[in-house]
Amino acid sequence: MEFVKINIDRPLSFVSAGSFVADGPWIHQKRTITSFELIIGVRDTVSIEQNQQRYSLNPKQTLLILPNHSHHGYDWSSKNCSFHWFHFHCESDYEILEEKDVIADLHVLDNNPYYHRLAGYVYIPIFSSPPEIERVNILFHQLLHMMESNYYTRHGMDYLLTLLLIELSEQMLSYYKSISFSDGEMDAANKKLMKMLEWIRIHSTEDISVQDVAEQFTYNKDYLTRFFKKHMGMSMQEYIHSLKISKAKDMLYQSSLSIKEIAYALGFQDEKYFMKLFKRLEDLTPTEFRRAYYRTHLNNK
Repeated sequence: MEFVKINIDRPLSFVSAGSFVADGPWIHQKRTITSFELIIGVRDTVSIEQNQQRYSLNPKQTLLILPNHSHHGYDWSSKNCSFHWFHFHCESDYEILEEKDVIADLHVLDNNPYYHRLAGYVYIPIFSSPPEIERVNILFHQLLHMMESNYYTRHGMDYLLTLLLIELSEQMLSYYKSISFSDGEMDAANKKLMKMLEWIRIHSTEDISVQDVAEQFTYNKDYLTRFFKKHMGMSMQEYIHSLKISKAKDMLYQSSLSIKEIAYALGFQDEKYFMKLFKRLEDLTPTEFRRAYYRTHLNNK
C-alpha cells in the first residue's frame, strides 16, 4: 500500500465536491487534473487505472487521484454505479511513501513523546478500505451541506475537508499502530482483541450480545467483560451500540429508509429503544439528525 504524506499546518484548500450517480453503463473518461481527488465508493464497482496500476473501487473503499497524473477507466461500470468525490489543493509539497516508511514514522513517534514533527501531517492511502467508513461518509455529507449552504466564508470547507482527511489518516494509522508495536508484533492478547473487534464490526448489523462474542471466542462472559473494558476503556455493549449508531447515521444520510426500517436493519427489535439510544449518544433524535444535513449535489457526467 502507498500513502501520500501531506502537511496540514495550514488547512488544505477545498475546490469542489459532489455525488456521482450513473444514469446508464459508464466508464471514467481519461484525464489529468491539477488537484487531488478523493473518491469514496457507494454502489457497485468503479474501475480506474492510475500510473499503470488498476484499482477496482468497491463500496466503502476510497481511492486518491494524484494531481498531474493521468487516470482513466479500464472497464465499464453498471448503470447503478455511484460514488462520492471531492477535489482539493495543498500549498506545500507532498511525499509518496510506501507502507514500511509509514510504519517507520509511527515507530519514531511512538518511541519519542517529544518528537512532534509528525503531528503536522496526514497520511492518506492511495487505495484503502477504512474500518469505520461511516465516519468518513458523515464528514463528507457535512462538507456537501456546507458547500450548498452558501456560507460567506470558504474557510469552513477548507477546515472540514482537512478534518475528513485527518479522520481517514487516523483510521489507517491506528490500524498500523495495532499491528506494529515496538517490535512490530502484537502479543497474543492484542491479536485476539483485534480479531474480536473485526468480528463485532462484521456482525454489528445483527442482534449480537456479549454472550455471542464470548461463545465465538471461547471466553467466559465475565472474564471477557473485564478484558474488553481494560483494553478498550468501555464496555463491550457500549462498543457494539456505538458501531450500530455510527452505521445508523450513515443510513440516515444515504437512504430513504424509515427510522423503523433502519432500526430493524441494525438488529434492533424495538424501534423505541433504538430512538432512545440514538438520542442518548448523539443528543439528537434520528429525525433531527437526518434533517440537519439534507442538501446534496448530484451529477451524472
